[in-house]
Amino acid sequence: MKQIFILSLLFSFLLATSEKWSLKNFNFTMENDADFETDYSYTEGSRISLLFARENIQNNSFHIPFTEVKNKEHFISFAYANQMYTPQDVDKVELIKDDRPYAGWSYIEVGLHQSSFNELDSLTTQFGIIGPAAKMQELQDAFHDWIDVRHAKGWDNQLQNEISLQLNYMHKWRHKYKKVLGLDHDLIPYSGIYLGNVSIKASTGALYRIGFNIPDDFGINSMNEGSFPSVSVYNTPAFTNSWSLYFNFIAGANLIVKDIFTDGNTFRDSHSVQRDFYTAYFGAGLSMRYANFTLNYMHQYYTKDYKLRGNYEKYLGYGLLLLEYKF
Repeated sequence: MKQIFILSLLFSFLLATSEKWSLKNFNFTMENDADFETDYSYTEGSRISLLFARENIQNNSFHIPFTEVKNKEHFISFAYANQMYTPQDVDKVELIKDDRPYAGWSYIEVGLHQSSFNELDSLTTQFGIIGPAAKMQELQDAFHDWIDVRHAKGWDNQLQNEISLQLNYMHKWRHKYKKVLGLDHDLIPYSGIYLGNVSIKASTGALYRIGFNIPDDFGINSMNEGSFPSVSVYNTPAFTNSWSLYFNFIAGANLIVKDIFTDGNTFRDSHSVQRDFYTAYFGAGLSMRYANFTLNYMHQYYTKDYKLRGNYEKYLGYGLLLLEYKF
């Protein structure tokens, strides 16, 4: 609740500026590994977010540093999000020394986004709390009660309380191609860098879309990919038809220097595991739109990000459900 209060104060402060804002997107994201019939590693994430267009920014210096600001659409986003991680054996009460720590993260996010016709810059700041104060055990228990699943028993061993601060930058390129067999298709490569006490990493990847009436935007992404989903391109209406139906295919990789969810607390002693320095992921999904409402689903796989003794799956995964409404 404290994060929501802080976000409300920040939102009110920014509304008091001379800029004119107009609400463009409302998004709800849910990521859960229940689709893979597992309940460990990255097991759940959820986010509620709003995107506003900034309309009178000629004399405003509030932009992404070192970027060109002319001939671009300018946006600001606000989000409240939760993520949680658990070891493989959630029935053990005692600490599992050779598996990842229990961890929960609750945070608010504010982002600046600048789009041209074929490029998007996103700079986001995330401020929150990791540890028991994030109340992720209580949230997971409530969700498990709702879906009639047993509780994880080892949350007493989770990471200790730590304030989190992240600064994330992502750049996307959009390549729109001529129709093939009557189908729209485009390619959206991206790269990013993430700095903070939660993670220090670099990422790269690409999203390919093919189907009918693909919107003029920069596509969807997961919560860990550092951008706002479906930001519109510059000076182009997002929708030119009343409906859309298209497939999404994504692949990428991360080079990881620090990850608090495997390395443990930054400033206090805590449980940790031996982290891998790189991970890869890939996924496929479907987007369906009618009028201003879009339903997106992605089935995403990723390589394990730490070394675990014994036999375990080479790939883990989660389902990404993204509900969007464009105003």
